[in-house]
Amino acid sequence: MRHLLPLALVVLISGGCSLRRARPPPSPHCRSGSPLVGVYHPQRLKLKSRCRVAVGTVEKVKPELYDGDIHIELRLDRGQEGLLSSGNARVGGTLIVEIIPWDRSRVLIPEVGQRIEVVGPWVDDTAHGWNEIHPAWWISAGSLEPASADELRRADRLLRGLEPAAAEDDG
Repeated sequence: MRHLLPLALVVLISGGCSLRRARPPPSPHCRSGSPLVGVYHPQRLKLKSRCRVAVGTVEKVKPELYDGDIHIELRLDRGQEGLLSSGNARVGGTLIVEIIPWDRSRVLIPEVGQRIEVVGPWVDDTAHGWNEIHPAWWISAGSLEPASADELRRADRLLRGLEPAAAEDDG
């Protein structure tokens, strides 16, 4: 004979029930899964939001030779200052955006002066003391510049811990 429990008791036993609906992501370019997959030294990044959108004008684009990331300094549009921390003052008050080597075949690299929209995890880079979108999952303008086979090999070795960290680690 099966014992039937009242619904209220089943809810209590199973840990509760929520009628709250999850909000849709802020962009269709948000990804599921671990937001920091493929990031070199992810333990230095404190996740503030798994997917955010930032809009602004590109002030600087620099390839990081050590880990293969593309480092972008983005001057945010008015009203988005909340994405910055006091540490962002050390980079002229810009938001740092990083494209990892594995995404360079599908994420556009913008040019200085372009106004862009960026989508990716919003993090506190505790090693540098500033906020970033890292990794950028989507950028609205620019060109594709896939990482070379050597850059991908180096990034893979860094991620596996087969390559030692450099004294002037840019990542």
